Amino acid sequence: MLGRRVLITDEHGRWALLTRKEYDRFLAGLKPSDPLWPVLQACGFLAGAFDFDAAARLQFERSLLSWKGPGAHVLRLDGMELETARRVVDFVFACPGPQLTLELVFDDAGAVWPIVWFIVQYARRRGEWSRRPVFLIARARAMTSEQADFLRSHGVTRCATLELAGKPDMGKGPPFRAQRARARLGPGAADPRAWVRWFEKWGVESARLLPAGLDGESVAAFSGFYGEFLGHLVQDGERMNLRDEWTLGLLGGRLWNLPGMDVLEQLAYDAAGRVYTSEEACANPEFALGSAAELRYRDIAQRPVVRAVIAAAHPDNQPMCSQCAYRPFCAVAPSSNHAVQGTVWGQTPSSPACVLQMGILDRILERLDDEKFMLLLDKWNVDMR
Repeated sequence: MLGRRVLITDEHGRWALLTRKEYDRFLAGLKPSDPLWPVLQACGFLAGAFDFDAAARLQFERSLLSWKGPGAHVLRLDGMELETARRVVDFVFACPGPQLTLELVFDDAGAVWPIVWFIVQYARRRGEWSRRPVFLIARARAMTSEQADFLRSHGVTRCATLELAGKPDMGKGPPFRAQRARARLGPGAADPRAWVRWFEKWGVESARLLPAGLDGESVAAFSGFYGEFLGHLVQDGERMNLRDEWTLGLLGGRLWNLPGMDVLEQLAYDAAGRVYTSEEACANPEFALGSAAELRYRDIAQRPVVRAVIAAAHPDNQPMCSQCAYRPFCAVAPSSNHAVQGTVWGQTPSSPACVLQMGILDRILERLDDEKFMLLLDKWNVDMR
C-alpha cells in the first residue's frame, strides 16, 4: 500500500497504482469490458492478453545478458603513487563496455594534485586512442578554485563530499564549485526545503543524500528527511536543475544501474592499486580481486568472490526479494550486506541496508500518481514504462 493506493509491479519494472476496489477487481479476474482492462493489458498484468514477445525483449534488456561490463571505476587516490595510477588506468581501459567512467576520490586536492592531473590527461588520451567516451568525476572534500577550473576546462565533473548539519547557511556555498554532491546527514540536519534551495543556489545539478549510519535511529531520521527533500524537489523541480541521484539510479530497473552494486555497477581501486568489487568493499580484503598491475580483466570471473557477489546481488536468488513489490527497482550491494551482517546474502528484510533502501523506494514510489513527479521524471529522462 502506498497511501490509499496499491502498487502492483512485475519483474520487468512495469507498474500500476490501483485503488483498493480496483485491486479487488483485479484479483477477482477482470473482464474485457472492465475499464481497467486496457490499462493493465498495456502493462502486461493480464494472463489472457499477455504479449510474450514484448516480455522477452524486456527480459533481455534488463537481464545480465545485456550487461556490458562495470560502468564505474572508483579510484581512491589518497596515498597513491604515479606509477600505480598509470597501471590502474591501464587496467580500467582493459575492461569492456562502450564507455568508461572514472571517479577520482580524495580528501584534499592539494595532497594528490599531481596524481589527479596525470589521470585526467592520461585517461583523456587513452580515450582518444581507443575511441571510447570517457567520463571523469572528481569527488573531494576540498580543492582550490584554480584546481576546480582545471577540472572544468578538461570536462571533469566536480562532486563535493558534504555533511549536512543543522540548517544551511544560504550565504556560504560548498568548498568548491561542484556540479554534484554526495551529502551525509550530520548532527541535527534540518529544513530539507532549505537544503533543496541551497543546492540549487550554488549550482549543484544532482545530489545523493546518505544517512549518518545504518543503525535504526539514523535510518529512520534519514527516511523522514529524504522524503521531505524529495517532496520539495518535486514541487519546485520544473524550474530547477537539481536532480535526485537515488531516483535516477533505482528507477533504472537494471542491476548495473544501482549505485555501488559490486562488479556489475562498479569496481574500485585502493592507493596500492588493488582491485575490489566495489568502493564499499575496499576496507575488506575478502573482496580484493588482485593487483591492477597483474590482474587481467578476463580472470575476474574466475574469482570465487565475484561469483558469490553476482549470485547474491540478483533478487531471484533471494527468497524474500523474489516476491517483493520492490524487486524491479531494488537490490542491496552484497558488500553492504557483508559490512552490516557478515554475509553477502544478507538477512532481508532485517538488514538495515535493506530497510534503508525500502524506505527510499517508499518515498519515491508513493509519488508515482503525482503528475508533477512524472513530469520531473520525463525531464530527468527516467523511463518508467
